[in-house]
Amino acid sequence: MTTCPSKALGAKPIYSFKLARSLRSEPLTHCEIYSAVQFELKVSKMFFKFFATILAVVAYTEAHSYGAPVSACRDFLPRHLDYKPQPNPAPYVVKTSTKVLKAGDSMRVTVSGITPANLIRGFMLQARAGDDIVGIFKLDPNDQFSQLLNCGTYGDTITHRLHDKSQDKQNLTYTWTAPANLNAEIMVGATIAINKSTFWIDIESDPVRIMP
Repeated sequence: MTTCPSKALGAKPIYSFKLARSLRSEPLTHCEIYSAVQFELKVSKMFFKFFATILAVVAYTEAHSYGAPVSACRDFLPRHLDYKPQPNPAPYVVKTSTKVLKAGDSMRVTVSGITPANLIRGFMLQARAGDDIVGIFKLDPNDQFSQLLNCGTYGDTITHRLHDKSQDKQNLTYTWTAPANLNAEIMVGATIAINKSTFWIDIESDPVRIMP
């Protein structure tokens, strides 16, 4: 088998097979066929890498626009590229309708911006007893801003839906129900974002005592 010359020895460019074949009477040489195959492989790899990158970016953007990722369930970090939480105090508060609650009963949880300018675009909200995520949230059937998330049990966490900027909220209120057998002190914590680079984590309510 004939060995094709290397590029360093002046071999034809790998795209030389693109010359109009109708103008040539002789068949393609072994080297030209080899060059053609190598060219097609190189182009295929380039397009594969390009489209894989585009799909990854789209998937990343959609995942975060549609709500907090499941990977944020434990540390409240929204995974916004390499952005870090804001170090300054959050301009938001989490409040509960009671400080003492009987196991199995419900209470209201409200997340609010301190001023009308402190709107909520993205968020995640859950109650914890120590490191355990506890209780279940309930959504209003007409709520178009929020959705339930599964961080161990479906409904133990709430996050945002995809929405237009004009639909950002200053106040959010939900119903949370304690487990029937819980005997512990809980706090409701939130992550709140106004864009991908500006967000706060571990915004906590005052403690709530759950009594058996």
